[in-house]
Parts: sequence; C-alpha cells; structure tokens
Amino acid sequence: MILDHSYGKEKEIRRLIARSCLHMDSLDVSAWMKYKYDPSGMFCAVEDKKIVACLQTKKRTFFYQGKACEALVLSLACTLPDYRQRGYFSELLEACMNYAACNHLITLAYTNFPKLLESKSFQPVSSTKYYWLEMENWNQGYAQHVQIYRPDIDLYPLYHEFLSHFDGSIRLDPQEFQNAIRLYLNCNHRVITAVDDQRELRGFAIYRINKEHIEIQILVYLDADAILDCFAYLKERCQTLSFIVSNQERFDKLFPMEIPRKQGTVLARLNNYKLFSVWSKENVHHAKEAFAALKKPIWNHMID
Repeated sequence: MILDHSYGKEKEIRRLIARSCLHMDSLDVSAWMKYKYDPSGMFCAVEDKKIVACLQTKKRTFFYQGKACEALVLSLACTLPDYRQRGYFSELLEACMNYAACNHLITLAYTNFPKLLESKSFQPVSSTKYYWLEMENWNQGYAQHVQIYRPDIDLYPLYHEFLSHFDGSIRLDPQEFQNAIRLYLNCNHRVITAVDDQRELRGFAIYRINKEHIEIQILVYLDADAILDCFAYLKERCQTLSFIVSNQERFDKLFPMEIPRKQGTVLARLNNYKLFSVWSKENVHHAKEAFAALKKPIWNHMID
C-alpha cells in the first residue's frame, strides 16, 4: 500500500531513515527531521503493517526565463535493507509522478544515481563537477578577508544575487534557505564568509572537516576573489580541499591544470509538456528541449 503523506508517523520515519541511510549518523537524522522532514510531501510504502520505504518531496519555486512556478523536488528516498530489490521505489515514484502530473508543471531531482529516474521519463539537464586540490603550496587569496559566519549575518541577499546569474533553477525562499543553513550547522558543518576591502559580503562557503581534508558542500560567490579568499583561509586548516560546482561554472579558468570528475546529475521531467509550453512560451516536448532554450547557465544542487 502507498500512502501520500506521513502525518502521525514521525517516529516511524525517523527509525526508517536511521536504519536505511547508513551515511547519516544520529545527529544527521535528527537535523534532517527538524529542518527537512515534511509529512505532507512524504510518500510511504507500507508492508507487514509498517513503513518499509519512503520518498520525500518538496514544493519549491522554479525560475525559468523571468517567470516562476511551483515545482516538485525529489529530496530523499530510502528503503529498509530487508525490503530492497522489491520495487518499492518504483511504486513510490509512480505515485509521486501521478500527483505531480495534476499539480506541478515540472519535477526536479539532483542525484548521483540518475538511471533510477531516467526510466520514469526524467532527463538529465545538467551536472556537477568535483574538484580535489592539494593545498600545500597554495598562495592565492587573502585569508584576512574571511570571517566565521554568525547567525546575525544575513546570507540570503548574497545567495539571491548569485542565483540571478542563473536560470532554469530552484530558488529557495528566505525561510527555506535559513533552514538549509541550520541543517548544515547542526550536522557539524561550518560556514565562512568572504568580504571585500569595504567589508561587504562577496561570498560564502559551507564545509566540513574530515581529518586533514576539507569538503566544501556549497560555494556561493560574486567574484573570483571571494573564492580565492575562502580557499586561502581553509588552506591553513587542511592538506587537501574538495568542492562541488555546477557544470556551467567556469572553474577551469581558475584551475586550468585541474581535471574535475563528474559528480551528481540534475534531472527534470515535464509533467505536462503542453501546459509547460503555454506557460513558458517555448514550444518544447521534453525537459532537454526546455533547458536547451535557456540563455543562462543552470545551478540546481541546493534545491531541497
């Protein structure tokens, strides 16, 4: 049986995620339940009188060529180990797509496993790149331009300005953005901000430390100096540094000798291509055509 919500089942969902998502420790699970869990968008598969699989979806604002609509975003999916390979994810996804077809023009997902979604008419429209840098001889940027994030610092205007350079992208509202920041902070991540000589915000980085390595999860910036300043600050705290950026961000100009590897994939599905064409004023039949019509690059790896 498939449920289209999980009201009253928070404890069961918490146990399911803790047992299924081995990459999440108890702190991660608690933070996710506090800042990401939404019972109204949680599809659940019930077997043997218990929830054995779930699919969290979120309603988000999608911007396309100056227009905005409500999109559905796939956020998290998991299945109890003993119930895997039984088709529960496909059933959940089918129920989710039936719902989306009646309520949303487009559905988006960012994942490292795109094949699972491509079988359901999702199409890859962008990807992310993963860079790994040795920091021993790093000598660019100014660490004194970087400060540790404080709750009284409003990062949203910077995020909003950064996204104005992109299109075909999810833009979080202030509360959604703040919840995302709080989630990272509650999962042992740290946030630093880069400022210019007038102490104006120019960028921020969300990262976590793993022994001698630092992994940047989110990098937002208004110029190259903000990137280099953040890296100069982090250089004093690690031997190696990795970060993820969208495929359209031209980091090859900053690091011409570094060869990134592909990381995640952004997939999209037009739930009704005719309605999307009317709304967008673009004659498209599928997601790839819709995104190919864009004049600006895409940034969609902070969407849920």
